[in-house]
Parts: sequence; structure tokens; C-alpha cells
Amino acid sequence: MQTTSPMLQDLNNLADRISKLAAYTGQLKAERASLLARLKTLEHERDSLRETLEKQQDEYASVAEVSVRHQADIEAAKKQAEQVQEALFVELVQHQDETAKLKTQLQLSQQQTQALRNVAEDARVQVASILLRLPGNPPQE
Repeated sequence: MQTTSPMLQDLNNLADRISKLAAYTGQLKAERASLLARLKTLEHERDSLRETLEKQQDEYASVAEVSVRHQADIEAAKKQAEQVQEALFVELVQHQDETAKLKTQLQLSQQQTQALRNVAEDARVQVASILLRLPGNPPQE
């Protein structure tokens, strides 16, 4: 049974978190695109309702009331979409900052790992040298 060192587990956990963060960022981008598409659809619908109102203003007084309600819905949806977009942007920046921090931590961890490997190799060489000089070992040429 092979056990992994805590440092390797930490690196694996960090890699998993980075993968999840990347997936979450992709999901946020998809949601943003969906909201923008919905906003465009609502804007087209608003424009269509305005044109219909101008053409049939005398005959369809009730359509004017519906148009006002639709306009309010569109403005509310637009405002909500803007708020969501702003929130997504803030979240994106936060995730980018977190990703940068995680990359820095990963680099530091990799540097520390290499330093530990170097120290372990130096220690191994020193132990081997000491073992060779112990009494009972044949002299080295």
C-alpha cells in the first residue's frame, strides 16, 4: 500500500480546486451569455410592441396598457440583468484574484518541494559518505 505525502495531497487538492474554479468560471460565463441573450430578446419584444402600438393606437387602447406593463417588465429585467452582470464581473475578478493567488501558492509549493528534494539528496550523499568511512568498510579508491 502506497501512501502519498501530505504535500502531494495538498497539491492534488489544490489542482482539484483550480479545476473546480475553472469549471465554475465557465458556468458563470454561460449564465452571463444566457442573460444577455434574454435581454436582447426582451428588447426586440419591446420594440415590436412599440411599433404595433403606433400602428393601431386608436383601435387598441388596451394594447397600450399592456405595452406599459411590458415596458416595466423589460426595464426591471434589464436592471436585474445589469445587476447580475455587475455581480458576475465582481465574482469573475474575485475568482481571477483567487486563481492568481493559487498559482503563486502552487509555484511556491513547487519551489519548496524542489528545495526539499535537493536537501534530501544532499543528506543521502552525506549519509552514504559517512557509512563508507565507518570501521569495517573496505577503503574506497
